[in-house]
Amino acid sequence: MDCSCLVQDVYAAAGIHLPRVAVDQFNVTGPISDPQPGDLVFFANTYESGISHVGIYIGNRLQINAPTTGEVVSVAPVFTGYWGAHYARAHRVRT
Repeated sequence: MDCSCLVQDVYAAAGIHLPRVAVDQFNVTGPISDPQPGDLVFFANTYESGISHVGIYIGNRLQINAPTTGEVVSVAPVFTGYWGAHYARAHRVRT
């Protein structure tokens, strides 16, 4: 499971349809300045140029993160380390 599949599956379980790819999820959600648990956090220039990664914000500056297919889903910092260096912005799903 990769990052955008994780997001798509979690939101689908709540009855919300999101596209499959991170950049498409970025384009159908709205920017926010103060992420709350359940919001999406987007990262740029990770695996490819532009928006290329998405996580689910869980609070306390942390995200549920599926780094890439074949790696373990885990909790990771949003604003520090590798992900902090690539942080683009937070978005909220419009319902």
